[in-house]
Amino acid sequence: MWWHDKESPERGFSCGTICLMATTKRKVGRPTKYDGQKTLDLVDVYLSECVDKYEEWHKTRGEKSDTYERVLNIELPTYEGLAIKLDVVVDTLLEWREQHPKFSVSLAKLLQLQKKVLVSKSLNGEYNPTIAKLILSANHNMVEKKEMDVTSGGKPIEGFNYVAPDEANN
Repeated sequence: MWWHDKESPERGFSCGTICLMATTKRKVGRPTKYDGQKTLDLVDVYLSECVDKYEEWHKTRGEKSDTYERVLNIELPTYEGLAIKLDVVVDTLLEWREQHPKFSVSLAKLLQLQKKVLVSKSLNGEYNPTIAKLILSANHNMVEKKEMDVTSGGKPIEGFNYVAPDEANN
């Protein structure tokens, strides 16, 4: 709103008129780091870098033999790892997922790869099954199903027939 004190025929008001202008909403804050295809390419690079590596080092030297230590450095794809790669926070990834459908597909691929790796590597013993179970239940809604029979004590339930009382006898 502003006060106009001169006549302006092109705007249709005269001296002493209070004018209201429709303003467009200005974007406030830091500009987004999302850069379309470049961001999607960085997601693909991150996923390709998520490969576990064995590290081996010389532990002890003996007269007749040496011992070596072999440790698995796990590079499981995670939202946190991707956020670090893109130099943003996880909340930003979740906002981008809502705003950009192609980015949402990339995050879905990340979760699929995470699930596949967790299942296969915990089954073959490379990953700790307890930690894998925790991540699978938290991120992929996979829970251990326990069936409990609280009605029959494990015995089969016999069928029964219900006969309605004869209304004429009442």
